[in-house]
Amino acid sequence: MTDVLLVSMPFGPLFSPSLGLSLLQPQVHARGLNCRVEYFTLPFGERIGQALYSKIASEHRAMSRAFVGEWIFSHALFDWSRAHDERYIAEVLVKPPSWLGRSITHPPGRADLRAIRAARSAAAAFVDACADRIVEQAPALVGFTSVFQQHLASLALAKRIKARLPGTVIVMGGANCEATMGVETVRQFPFVDAIVSGEADHVFADLAVRVARGESIDAIDDLPGVVTQRTVAAAGPAFRPPTAPAVTEMDALPYPDYGDFFAQFGRSRFDTSWQPSVFVETSRGCWWGERMHCTFCGLNGATMAYRSKSAARALDELTHLATAHPGCDIQVVDNILDLKYFRTLLPELARRKLAVTLFYETKSNLKKDQVRLLRDAGVTTIQPGIESFSDRVLKQMKKGVSGLQNIQLLKWCKELGVEPIWNFLLGFPGESPDDYTQMADLAARVCHLPCPIGVTAIRLDRFSPNFNESAQLGFTKVRPLPFYEFIYDLPDAARRNLAYYFAYDYRRPQDVARYAEPLVRSVHAWKTTWRNAELVSVDLDNRLMIFDTRPRTAAPLTVLTGEDRALYLACDAITEGARLDASNAGRLSSLTGRGLMVAEGGKYLSLAVPIGEYQPSGAAAARLRRMIGAIGTRDRHGVRIAIDAPAAVGADLGRPNDRARYARTVARRPGRARSAPTSSMTAPLTRAHFEMSGANELYVRRSVS
Repeated sequence: MTDVLLVSMPFGPLFSPSLGLSLLQPQVHARGLNCRVEYFTLPFGERIGQALYSKIASEHRAMSRAFVGEWIFSHALFDWSRAHDERYIAEVLVKPPSWLGRSITHPPGRADLRAIRAARSAAAAFVDACADRIVEQAPALVGFTSVFQQHLASLALAKRIKARLPGTVIVMGGANCEATMGVETVRQFPFVDAIVSGEADHVFADLAVRVARGESIDAIDDLPGVVTQRTVAAAGPAFRPPTAPAVTEMDALPYPDYGDFFAQFGRSRFDTSWQPSVFVETSRGCWWGERMHCTFCGLNGATMAYRSKSAARALDELTHLATAHPGCDIQVVDNILDLKYFRTLLPELARRKLAVTLFYETKSNLKKDQVRLLRDAGVTTIQPGIESFSDRVLKQMKKGVSGLQNIQLLKWCKELGVEPIWNFLLGFPGESPDDYTQMADLAARVCHLPCPIGVTAIRLDRFSPNFNESAQLGFTKVRPLPFYEFIYDLPDAARRNLAYYFAYDYRRPQDVARYAEPLVRSVHAWKTTWRNAELVSVDLDNRLMIFDTRPRTAAPLTVLTGEDRALYLACDAITEGARLDASNAGRLSSLTGRGLMVAEGGKYLSLAVPIGEYQPSGAAAARLRRMIGAIGTRDRHGVRIAIDAPAAVGADLGRPNDRARYARTVARRPGRARSAPTSSMTAPLTRAHFEMSGANELYVRRSVS
């Protein structure tokens, strides 16, 4: 017999364990109770296939945005008609976003629709099988984690457990159970005995002990943050539950226990072909949100206060996870990186060189040495919160950064080998269409930098300032997003209380689709036809050579010397023009006009990525090599390019017929070349390939021994 059974239902992460359940399990064990975690994500992933599961669970996929996962398992809880289902597919799933003149999120194709319908048909039988497994173990308490698209599957299973084991206590927690959403869950679904609103660390083990002792469920509603059926029945419709006490001493938390996940993963068919990743947290809350809450962000709810682990504890935990789960990526779930870690944790990680790759969320106003330190510490992927290049739009978001800072970070990430995950966010009340025209134009100048995932209109998330202060901030007619109608067969008021994502109208109408269209087109090109563009520099013998394969290049090669070179190198980081010699204004203007720099508010930033720590490779290297060959003279070992002393800011090198040949060569779309690139064409292009072979001749070697 199991005292406590913790459950992770679809569509939780398929190849990662639940951090929340893995933190609660050792706390329950410490109180002398038996506790297991069941991952029903794995057998359902096996049933519908990894590809479909991942499309549904991925935050940036059309299926996820339509809440396909919740719709599938709503059929194990509600009795929907076929007509209702077809309305969902037509009006929500395959309908393009109404705010875009051109959709960049492709709806599911016919094969995916067939697979989705099959998954829907299998949902009820799958939940029945899950209930059989739980009944075999006869737990005293079953605890569900509910985040993202796990609510309907959890409710469907909870209903079956309660019907077959009436004495088993059902408790739910997680982001979908916070505040109003949790109260409404208890109110609408009587088979849920209790929810925990907020962080469960300080209450769940006590709750489990009381249940294991045989105490009535009504005896646990004195625990802070715990809401029971009796609590809701005694309260009025506007009842707002207290939040469970937040963890203040992060070092006191146990290490997460991922043993049950890896045991179940090892028995699955995924074991031979997929490598799991694991989660770790080094902080909770958001130090930026404490100061200035980003208007669109609904994270943290009532737990915004920032708390972090000591560097020693964080290092020990990361070392433990790297040792216990070798080869696994470690994704840090923190809302934001603790800045103190640049002085403490990250240097030590860099020194120890743990065999791990880490993910962190950061702000975008990082310094170059901080990006380098992240890389050296094994943080190879970051989510820096780049949502716009417009200072005015960023100010509306309360991001506390500038557009130039966002571009600067993208450049340094490319140079230093850190992958930034980011997207454009638009649709703020009163924003200027001119900002989007300018950003569409700017995209062509920075298309050699890491591209965004896409362009996304804001939605109103519960707990965000945009939701809490919607009228003051310019929104009206706030209502749950359309998919909620198709997953909850409940009154409108109940659906509103269960919803986390909301649609809206503008108090003053604005045509987002019209003014966003140029940016949407530019981002589409950035991700497709422009994706192998390069703007790189090589500094040799006091000459800075800038090679350019961007689509709107002014010149394939520009050479800067003297003051021009010094200015360009000085603006590797954002530099105020006022700090530079006033006589350089014309030079800066010329560099900006040629698309080699960007400027905003009297500040300048060079755009070329130095070849050194960054080495172009693959299709980008092949395009650069073709361009170099087009403007120079080939021999058996490489290409010679004659360099005349530049007259002013830069020189467009190559005779007119060479430039025309270059344009024809580099304009070929990737994958459309007449012959496949050879290995030497796609090999990394390093500084060692470049040398001055005479006073005015650059030699680019074909290969380096």
